[in-house]
Amino acid sequence: MKSHRPADELNMNVSTASAIQQAQVQTEVSYAVARKQLDSTKAQGDAALSLLQSAAEIQQNAQQQAQRPLGPGQTISVVA
Repeated sequence: MKSHRPADELNMNVSTASAIQQAQVQTEVSYAVARKQLDSTKAQGDAALSLLQSAAEIQQNAQQQAQRPLGPGQTISVVA
């Protein structure tokens, strides 16, 4: 049977503390990476929404232009 010496216990405690600290650092890094990914995804979503809003405004303006009656002296050029 092996007997535990105080030095062995100290080494186990230091090893355990080191492993716990390493796990905490890895967790913090994982959270930071996830936060950056969420920020990036939100920015992409905001950009896509902005593009859709711009497209809708352009479409609405084009429809309004098409619905305006011609004023005096204006002509329509039609090519068949």
